[in-house]
Amino acid sequence: MKYLNIGISVLFACLLFGQVQTHLPFQLCQLEHTNLFLGDWDAFLASLQQMGGAVKWLGTYGIQFFDRPIIGGIIFLLPVMGLFATTACVLRRRTKSHWLWVPLAAWLAVAQLLSLYDFNFYWWGALALCLAMGVLWFWSLLKPSLTRNILFAFSIPFIAWLLGAVVLVYVLAGICLFVDKKSWKLAWLVPVTLYIVSVAFFYVGNRCPSLMVAVSPMMYFEPLLDISYYHLVTWVMTVLVWGGCRWLPMAQKKVWVWCICIVSWILPAGVLLQYGGTFRNQSNIDLWRLNHYAYTENWDGILQFLAGKPMSNYLYMNYANMALAQQGKLGDWAFSYSPKGMNALLIEANSTGSIRMLASDVNYTVGCVAEAQQHAFEAQVTFPTSLGIQTLKRLVKTNLIFGHYAVAEKYLNLIAKTTFHREWAEQYRAFLYNDAAVDADAELGEKRRCLSKQDRFAMFYGWLPELEDILEANPKNEKAMTYLGLSYLLSKDMAGFGRFIDKYYGTEALPKLPVAFQQGIIALYQQEKDKWENYNLSPQVVSQYNQYRDLYFKNQRQPNLKNVMARSFRYTFWYYLMFV
Repeated sequence: MKYLNIGISVLFACLLFGQVQTHLPFQLCQLEHTNLFLGDWDAFLASLQQMGGAVKWLGTYGIQFFDRPIIGGIIFLLPVMGLFATTACVLRRRTKSHWLWVPLAAWLAVAQLLSLYDFNFYWWGALALCLAMGVLWFWSLLKPSLTRNILFAFSIPFIAWLLGAVVLVYVLAGICLFVDKKSWKLAWLVPVTLYIVSVAFFYVGNRCPSLMVAVSPMMYFEPLLDISYYHLVTWVMTVLVWGGCRWLPMAQKKVWVWCICIVSWILPAGVLLQYGGTFRNQSNIDLWRLNHYAYTENWDGILQFLAGKPMSNYLYMNYANMALAQQGKLGDWAFSYSPKGMNALLIEANSTGSIRMLASDVNYTVGCVAEAQQHAFEAQVTFPTSLGIQTLKRLVKTNLIFGHYAVAEKYLNLIAKTTFHREWAEQYRAFLYNDAAVDADAELGEKRRCLSKQDRFAMFYGWLPELEDILEANPKNEKAMTYLGLSYLLSKDMAGFGRFIDKYYGTEALPKLPVAFQQGIIALYQQEKDKWENYNLSPQVVSQYNQYRDLYFKNQRQPNLKNVMARSFRYTFWYYLMFV
């Protein structure tokens, strides 16, 4: 029985790790991007001023490893497996059948992992529960009951201070675990009194937001959102398993022991495999994957991921078009990812941090620096309890571009306090108060040359005037040129596209027309083929149009004309113009 449980425990740990590595790698990356760890002494002392601040500081330290392959998943699972291990040890020591009920610990691990599937449930909430139960397990090893009960009781204020609201589980589980007929007063009355006094102290002293936060999992949940009652399940199960372990029955027949043990392992594993997907938000996971690729400038990764996805929303279209623009392919491949309207180029931002960051990325790509800065700042505002490294890096760059060196220095000072980004901060310190260095930099200098001569703080007059201002400031900006021309094509404004071509064709940014613009020229001058020669259209594009026209006229009376045309010409502007 002993070796069976140990072997299955190892397999169970591998199962949990496999689930995390398969389904959550980009959720872990998003957690790292939005939780900046400040490793200086002042940040640590500030954390000690709040109830549960120490475990938050420690948790943020662990989160900075989440974007590391393999290591991130292992660290993410540490509090889950820590809770599992301490519970298994208590069940082995405190039950009559020492190894029979050990699999009950798997239920706690599964419940905790499903809570962590919720992006808005903080990882340090699981860490707090693991540490609290670890302390309780340590007290359970002590033989003199009086010493054990005294240490348990007088550790309650410290658990409340360092670990936060999870002290409630610590108190209830400890009372059930340690109470007996001889010492029931010390094991019940004193701990409850110390718990009430501790919570009251932190609440009255404004060291926690509210009384409800001080006594519930709300302390470990995004404060602006409504918490699901499910996050209470792990707490309740922990109290029941730890507190009730001494009364678990002992199986008499060996066959029943083996059956109960095996079934007890299979059930929680089955629940995780069967219902784990209902606790994950796959659409958000896809968005976090794309955001991570954009942050790391993995443009091939974006396009490869979206190649197998139906382009059913503007998020996908924005990322695809931005990746193509970064690779210099957008003008030729503009319709390869089935865009729909101008929002396929620039999504309408909302209050979601990830959407704000996407809007910032797109604007930064084309050179709308002011708008990129505004959206990055708004994205940071959506993280009320933390700083985001992705947003801070964008704000450093935009303020360097504007020459707002004091503001950039403030952000760099924060980044310099981190473990893994301090070298980046030192690299960008070289640009502080050094216009010549900024102008000479390939990225920052190019963006600075795109600054509107109107000196606008944000995009007041709309997308098209902003792009025109950028091109006026920097006629060599091919990305802005491509986005501007496609804006006319995607809105089917052929008159506007004609004016665009007349103004910019032959300039530094548009010396020759990309494929999408050539298709637009043919659509614009269908009845004036003599004008095609003025734009140096490629024979391949002209031949493709002739095939399109022949197929259209051949099947124009067919009820399924759209499907017929889509088979060969779905990714052309002509198809988009007529059927989308």
